[in-house]
Amino acid sequence: MYYIIALITFIFSVPVYAEQQPKTPNHFEIANTYTVKIKTRVKYPFINDNKGSHRGAGFLIDKDEGWIMTNAHVSSRNPKSLEVAFKGQKFIDAKLIYVDMHLDLAVIKVSPDKIPLKATEAKLDCNDKPAIGTAVGAFGHPFNLSFSGTRGIISGEKYRWGRIWVQTDAPINKGNSGGPLISLITGKVIGISSASMSKSKSEGLNFAVPIIHACKVNDLLGKGINPTPSYIPVGFAYDNDNNNELIAAIIYKKQPVSWPLEVGDHLVSFANKPDKVFKNQATLIHELRGISGKVDVVIKRAGKNKVLSIISKPHQSLMKRIGVHVSGVVIAPISFRDDEEANPKGHALIQDVARASIGGSAGIKPFHVLISIDSRPLKNPVNICRYLKSAEKLHKKIRIITKETARSYQSHSKYHSYEIKANDVKLVGPEAQEGCGSGVLFDLTKR
Repeated sequence: MYYIIALITFIFSVPVYAEQQPKTPNHFEIANTYTVKIKTRVKYPFINDNKGSHRGAGFLIDKDEGWIMTNAHVSSRNPKSLEVAFKGQKFIDAKLIYVDMHLDLAVIKVSPDKIPLKATEAKLDCNDKPAIGTAVGAFGHPFNLSFSGTRGIISGEKYRWGRIWVQTDAPINKGNSGGPLISLITGKVIGISSASMSKSKSEGLNFAVPIIHACKVNDLLGKGINPTPSYIPVGFAYDNDNNNELIAAIIYKKQPVSWPLEVGDHLVSFANKPDKVFKNQATLIHELRGISGKVDVVIKRAGKNKVLSIISKPHQSLMKRIGVHVSGVVIAPISFRDDEEANPKGHALIQDVARASIGGSAGIKPFHVLISIDSRPLKNPVNICRYLKSAEKLHKKIRIITKETARSYQSHSKYHSYEIKANDVKLVGPEAQEGCGSGVLFDLTKR
């Protein structure tokens, strides 16, 4: 009798015991509530963008503001239209509010009153770097398979292409870009899925923007501080076997700021953070974000440590960038720190040439420097636009001279001449004015 009672007690106690066990959260299921689809249409692309329609992912980071984080290559730098869809919802209009010139990162905004009530904000791990071996999941829309998750581990933190990446073997395919890389231990977002190496040449080599870097951008934006990377008027030399030092190779003199470094100086750290050593240029860029004005740094010169004061000044936001479109060609100024060597006169750059356009048919190529239009060395986008608009009104052909970096006789430069009809002339950019803005056009009849 005793054994029967004990057996009955055990049987009925099992369900009660099971109910008391903590339920493991399904982090992919939770990701459904903050991950979105993004559709982008690009009509006038700047450098690093492509004309056409593109899709990717993103995730909600601020429900009150309607802010969504994604990749810069998903939003583009100059979208004609942006649309966002939460799971089970129709697409709604969005707008670009920030795009980074260093990280593959953008922040877009939707109207808060159009966000579903059940939508939640992604929890971001802004404090801790993910450890190697951490189980992670990439969530997004690979090959249009909406709201799908893949699993893997963190392979490490890597410095590649001048930036720091979270490396993972979790599959990141077309459509995952801009989506969250989630710790399957904490459920927090630890990266923004961004890129993968060629599947035909590698396996399990995928990369994400570290969320720690994205968090700093988000925090500065929320405080109304410009998070754009600072000017760095120094070129650094690297040892392929030791990339953990910043050794000054050249000091640029014509940047908006100047630093009192000398060739051979080793830039070590901020003076007030001597233990936080600059491992590479990307860490320097990250640490300087949000700083405007003087900052003291430690350098090593001739084997001795020394404290110097440098000036940090953020670049102008890419949201302010303005270019010109003419006959399928996008022309815009672009700033490089070695311009005093490569482009000392500040010529504008051919940013994009549309296929089957007038400019494309003439053979104009992107990445070439614009030297002149009808022998005029025009550089300012507004002046270029007004000149081209004048030619368009007169149905006048224009002659464009461009320069590319290429070998020719006793030269590293090669020049090209094109004659095209000016068509569809306008200013382009996230905040560009209509047409060529207000102002007087060139009088081409007097020359």
